Parts: sequence; C-alpha cells; structure tokens
Amino acid sequence: LTGYEDLEKVLAKAPANLDWLVLADLGLSEKTEVINGLPAIARHVLYLDHHLLSAKSKTALREAKVIVRHSLNNCTSVLAWDLFRDQLPGGAVNLAAYGAVTDPPVSGHLTREVMLKTSWNLDGYEGHLLALALSSPECTDALRERIVRGLAALRLPHQIDAVRRLADRQAARMSKIQKQVYDRAEVKGRVAIARAGQLALGTTSELLLGVPNVTASVVYHTTGTPAQTRISVRGTDECGRHLGKLMSKLSRRVGGEGGGHMLAAGAMVPTKRLREFLHLFVKEVGR
Repeated sequence: LTGYEDLEKVLAKAPANLDWLVLADLGLSEKTEVINGLPAIARHVLYLDHHLLSAKSKTALREAKVIVRHSLNNCTSVLAWDLFRDQLPGGAVNLAAYGAVTDPPVSGHLTREVMLKTSWNLDGYEGHLLALALSSPECTDALRERIVRGLAALRLPHQIDAVRRLADRQAARMSKIQKQVYDRAEVKGRVAIARAGQLALGTTSELLLGVPNVTASVVYHTTGTPAQTRISVRGTDECGRHLGKLMSKLSRRVGGEGGGHMLAAGAMVPTKRLREFLHLFVKEVGR
C-alpha cells in the first residue's frame, strides 16, 4: 500500500524480477521519472487510473510498454472490473460499485453499466461503510489485509466485523471533530482553510466544505519530512475551477507537485512556501 508522497520509496523496495506490477489510482502525470523506471521493476506493468494524465506522461507510458487503462469519467475500481470482468465471478461487480459511489467521477458509461447491474441503495450503504472503515486511523495494514481477503471472498462489508466496528467509530469521531474543524477554520473569501487534526486530510477537507458561504476548502499538514507539507482541497459546483488542474499549476509554481479531479485534489509543497501557495489558491478561487 502506498500514497502519492512515498510511491518512489515503495517501488524502490519492490522485489527483483517481478512478473506483474499493477499501479492503481496513483496519478503518475507528474512522475515521468517513475514511469521511465517501471520496465526495470517488472516484465509486465498495468496502470489503472482516473486522474489527469499529461501528454508527456502518456508518451512515457507508451514508450515504457505499460498497459494503460485510463479514464477521467470512470473511477479506478470500475476500470479494474471492466478489464477483468470475464475472469471474475458475477458478484465482483459490487466491488466496482463501492468505488463508483464513493470516489469521483461517476459520469462514464462503464460506471452507468455498473450502477445498473447493482442496487444503488445497498451498494451505497456498503460502499460508504467500507470507506468510513478504511479512513479510520485505527485501520492498520493488518486490518486492511483482512478486509481485502473478505472482499475477495465476496463478503459484503457489513458482514466483516472489523468494517462495521471501524466505520461506527469513525462516524462518531467525524461528528465530534466537525465542530472543532469549523471553529478553527480560517475563512478567506470563499475558501475555508485549516490545519489537519485527527482525521485524514481528505476527510477533513470534505467536512470543512460545510462552513457557510464557502465554495472550496483547503486542509494541510506536514509530512514525515517537516520540509514538505501535504495539502487536500475540495470544492462545490459553485467553485468554478477544475481543482486538479489548478493544484497542478499552483504547486509547480512553488516547487511542489499536485493534481486530482474536478472537485477533489491534492498536492505536496515545500513547507516554507505554504503561505505563498495558500495566497495563490485564494486569489484563484476565493474571489
């Protein structure tokens, strides 16, 4: 398991002579050096993703002979299901649905196919239960592995004890922390800004959108390396900007990197230039 910020470290520790390497939902648009090194890690590389992908990165993936399944209109779980559907049991479509109801975007024809094949209410419940559990700070790698084994056996999330327990606690935690987040938020124009607390950055930025009269939220926290700060942003339809493109542009201006979707994005920037980044973001969105 890896995130954007430590992808290179995880790949560097990959076992030698892998047959297959699968990269899912990791947005390599700003990482051409990583792409160029993929053929040395495994004989076959599969890239599944729904983030923005630059022409330069597309060329690099093609030259590295990476198998690419990419779409801006279907989330990664839907792309994975579509690629392997002929090899999967029928019930596996529910796994794709869990992603479709919790991870944007949801407008593609494959997503529509998945949703028509499943129950919106049931998979909405199961998907959000799973998302709450996985976002919990109590969800260790060992628990994640147990959950994955349960899902692979096509058990519904509510049938996995760890999922129900973690989701209930996370929901209670979020309800309690939401008011604290509101109280410490700094509102500039139409943007609410706050330092992350006990919740994940993305979770906190979603909660922060509930501050009255804002169209975008920004949450930040230093990484394991104090010199770098992670940023998560969320927006409403009234935001009027593609946040993924905006984060990519602004983070590069301050010596960082970023990207994402229309209304959900993230970045990594030098801590010493965080205030400059926030000023630029408010200038673009908060007017």
